[in-house]
Amino acid sequence: MKKSSYVYLLPVAAAMLSPVAVHAMPVSTLSGERPVVIAHRGASGYLPEESVQSYQLAMKMGADYIEGDVYLTADGKAVMLHDGTLNATTNVVAYAATHPEIAALRSSNGTYDVRQFTLAQLQQLSVTCRNAAGYCTDKTYFDPAVSYSFASYENFLDLAYNHYLDTGIAVGVFPEAKQTGLGVAEAILAGLTNPKYNGYFTTTGRALTQSFNAAQVEYLNANSSIPVSYLGVCPTTAAAAASVAAIADGIGPSIRQLGAACVTAAHDAGLTVMPYTYLNDPALYEASYQLGVDGVFTNYPDIAASVRDEVFGPATPVPEPHSLALLGLGVAGFAAARKRRQA
Repeated sequence: MKKSSYVYLLPVAAAMLSPVAVHAMPVSTLSGERPVVIAHRGASGYLPEESVQSYQLAMKMGADYIEGDVYLTADGKAVMLHDGTLNATTNVVAYAATHPEIAALRSSNGTYDVRQFTLAQLQQLSVTCRNAAGYCTDKTYFDPAVSYSFASYENFLDLAYNHYLDTGIAVGVFPEAKQTGLGVAEAILAGLTNPKYNGYFTTTGRALTQSFNAAQVEYLNANSSIPVSYLGVCPTTAAAAASVAAIADGIGPSIRQLGAACVTAAHDAGLTVMPYTYLNDPALYEASYQLGVDGVFTNYPDIAASVRDEVFGPATPVPEPHSLALLGLGVAGFAAARKRRQA
């Protein structure tokens, strides 16, 4: 489906930069505005990834988007989980030891597949820290006495929507179709268009979608005006970028793929560039901002935002929530010019 514009979820006042930048001006983003901070699985450098609390902390830290991965359960409910199995990021093994109905779902290789669980069964579990660098590495906000809550996709959307209702500050969502097949892509769009949100996520800039799978990218693009990113690709030629632009609005390369040729080719084709995944290395953020990336997927949204302020200069304070209503879209941001595909 043809999109008329690609809008970033930057606070209106925050996008009005200080006239004196702290660093040399970087290459421009596609929109000409500041790059966005995308909280990868929430503030996952501090709290268990994709937990309710991780998403809440990310919004408090000033993330422009909260990001997460979507799977479907045995009863067809959409849930937030990066792995197809529960072993690495939940307490399922310990819980199963005293709950035979959960133990019965164990596969022959010892794993617990999310697709074998109902939503109600998943909600009995606690989300735990992955044993990997960059995830819960900084224990500043972590409390071992807390049972971190599993998030359904509806919980994920509710968090962003209710944050806006409570504060007047719009935080967008960036769900990824992680499970294969078109069913999960359908579920993502169904959630974003649910009437309970009163059009919040269909307002330009308050939702983006993504996938590594070309068929899912094509489906999301054809069935919604919400921008979609094709993950794992980093075209360095005009022809390669044009091929991606035929089915997507942006790319999400790994930071190992990122380079000036990729950013230039993508921008020339009208594609945004939002690399993954940044940890707690300020120098890497700065180098990427200087290349002109349009956003960063980060486990540490506070660090990403802080370095952004250093590169672009401090942002003007955001208006009080009661004033935002006077701005129409509030913090929906500015439309970025984008070369669009012909219908």
